[in-house]
Amino acid sequence: MRKKTAPNLLPAALADSITAIFVPLGSSDSYRGKKHWDTFAVIEGEPVEAFVQVGLMGSLASELVAAGLQPKDVNFLTVEGKLDEADFTVIRDYMPNLVAVDLSKSNTTVIPEYTFTQKKYLLRIQLPKGLKSIGQRAFSGCGRLCGTLELPAGVTAIEYGAFMGCDNLRYVVATGNKITTLGDSLFGEDGRNKLIYK
Repeated sequence: MRKKTAPNLLPAALADSITAIFVPLGSSDSYRGKKHWDTFAVIEGEPVEAFVQVGLMGSLASELVAAGLQPKDVNFLTVEGKLDEADFTVIRDYMPNLVAVDLSKSNTTVIPEYTFTQKKYLLRIQLPKGLKSIGQRAFSGCGRLCGTLELPAGVTAIEYGAFMGCDNLRYVVATGNKITTLGDSLFGEDGRNKLIYK
């Protein structure tokens, strides 16, 4: 959106749409405070995409800096190659404005605990193809994460509260039959189990 003040939205406009709206700097309160705009992820500034290839000796942080990007500014992140604990710490602690993440071509096997916790703008994620484990509360509080999340066939463990507070996530689909560890309260206290096996 280019306007600093939010236009009027009719009640059915963009109904059932969970999306990110990018607005001019200093105008997010105008949008968040206006009727019918409160369900959208409102982010100030222009969308920033980062496509990062992390080599054996590299790191996510060094690749972002080399591309002239600050982690806090990145909205759309695609990572290929290696991701280690330090890289996931960068995602957890320094990337609050992520909207979409594609890790499908990274070689990581574990999403560490709390990695995406409270990423309030996160709408979608593609998991690494070789993923085996999702740590406790890895996605908790991602209230705008939506649609259906498909787990790679090799996933064996989903720890406590991994998707707690992901109220707009319709289903988590397990494509393999290898899950041996399922933590409690995967989806929080409402008791609805959104995990289905395919």
